[in-house]
Amino acid sequence: MKKNSLIYLLSISCFLILLVSCNNSGKKESYVKKLERNKESIAVGVYKPNEEDVIYVREIIEALKIDGGIVAVSLNDEDIKRSKLENIDVLIFPAFRKYSEIELDEEMIEIVKNFSFERGKGIVGICSGNKIISKDINPQNVDLINLKMTEPQLGESLNGIMKFELSEKGKQIFPELKNTQNLFIDFQSGPIIHVEKDNQQMVNLIGSKTDNNAGIPFFLTVLAGKGKIFVTSAHPEITPGMRWIVPRIVRWTIGRDLVSYDRNVVRPGFFKQEIVLDENMRKEIDEYIEMLTQGDKKQKIEAMDKLSINYPWLAAEKVKDLLSDPNEKVRLRAAEFLTHIEYTLALDDIEKAVKNERKRKVKEQLLAYEDEMSKIIDQKVSIN
Repeated sequence: MKKNSLIYLLSISCFLILLVSCNNSGKKESYVKKLERNKESIAVGVYKPNEEDVIYVREIIEALKIDGGIVAVSLNDEDIKRSKLENIDVLIFPAFRKYSEIELDEEMIEIVKNFSFERGKGIVGICSGNKIISKDINPQNVDLINLKMTEPQLGESLNGIMKFELSEKGKQIFPELKNTQNLFIDFQSGPIIHVEKDNQQMVNLIGSKTDNNAGIPFFLTVLAGKGKIFVTSAHPEITPGMRWIVPRIVRWTIGRDLVSYDRNVVRPGFFKQEIVLDENMRKEIDEYIEMLTQGDKKQKIEAMDKLSINYPWLAAEKVKDLLSDPNEKVRLRAAEFLTHIEYTLALDDIEKAVKNERKRKVKEQLLAYEDEMSKIIDQKVSIN
């Protein structure tokens, strides 16, 4: 692990200690000190009320680790109430489970509104997480943006790797993608976003699903008082080649330089076509995932080969287990698979595999994957 990664972890630890100390103080008011950070660094809080309510919090934080100028931590309601978000620059609302109802109380609503409207901080909404900050029938929403969210009707659900296109404003935020004809991103039938005609807010379409008559927006930007909000109905945090979009979005919301990232993460050509995750595709993927645990060495490698070009993220945790497989070819293919899809959540596991490996040649190959994976995170940022 690189030296900068240790500094990153220490920064997060210090931040958590400060929060805990406030939580234990018994006082309603928070006196959380500002993080000691350099001029460029950005502190991000990812909302996590309960483990069961939200999804992809780990993946969002891992994607933010790409940017060496960002530190991130998950925050629950108590953390937010105690700190008043005083040492946070950007707040992210991740997707929550379809049937989970997250309701914010009046104190939380006031803190988040003040965070955006008055203090001019950044907010990011991902998939169903946008319902918390949108105009909706639920009275417990923050109501920062005048966008109506509706659940897809029967027959409208669409899951998988979907093709999208950027608007001209989108190309300004993501200039790396402006010359790429075929762009793909993970989409999981989140709430359909409707921009009302009488909307008084400044709403810009950044990207939308390609060849779609319904015009499903994938990316929108909204001004909310002094603050800026980025709305995405897609999931860049789990899309190989597109995970860097998450830190880029964060930088946009807080008005920081839109720095460039290395080619090992900016890979818009990772997927070659749309992959519809329908019943047949799910069945096929489930069969390959079963082969990862029940198959022989040849079948395990075959399964990884197939999964790597279809929907690799679904199999990442099972593939991670294969780093300790008895067969060296399976171990190496697992390390290659995880590195290829940027699954940095497995970095510690690859390091452990290196430590436990007894064969010199295999150890050297595993070390190469470890080094490649390490270069994905904590990148030194440079201005475009």
